[in-house]
Amino acid sequence: MSDKPVNVIDHLTNRFGTQIRLAAAAGCAQSTMSEKRKYNALTHEQMRRLLVAGPAMGVIITPADFFPEMAANDAPAKEQAA
Repeated sequence: MSDKPVNVIDHLTNRFGTQIRLAAAAGCAQSTMSEKRKYNALTHEQMRRLLVAGPAMGVIITPADFFPEMAANDAPAKEQAA
């Protein structure tokens, strides 16, 4: 298993299909989203926009999508707690 965090932009691009669709949902230009990919970061406003615009575009987004590496590790933690 890699210690490198999952790139949230790559994860969301996979969910939306293209970086252009992701950028449109986030309310920014594709070039801005490309720049955000370098830093693996979104603003809180962009996250809010994605949560609202995603379903209208046929993509269900949850807060876990902004932290995909944590969501992947969530199942074992729940099993241990039980």
